[in-house]
Amino acid sequence: MSKKKDISFESKIERLDSIVQTLDEGTVPIDTMLELYEEGMGLAQQCREYLEKAEQKIEVIDKKST
Repeated sequence: MSKKKDISFESKIERLDSIVQTLDEGTVPIDTMLELYEEGMGLAQQCREYLEKAEQKIEVIDKKST
């Protein structure tokens, strides 16, 4: 299993925020910017998937309680 998948949701959000700040500053070389962008897009996808799964769990819990 990849280390990135072992990182908590909160840590992923923090890393994503850091990447966005770095890209906004525009002070790193273009190659680094591309690498950060790719990493950020991957983290964003992982966060979306996590939130979708959480939403599904909530829906299941809500259905059981009604």
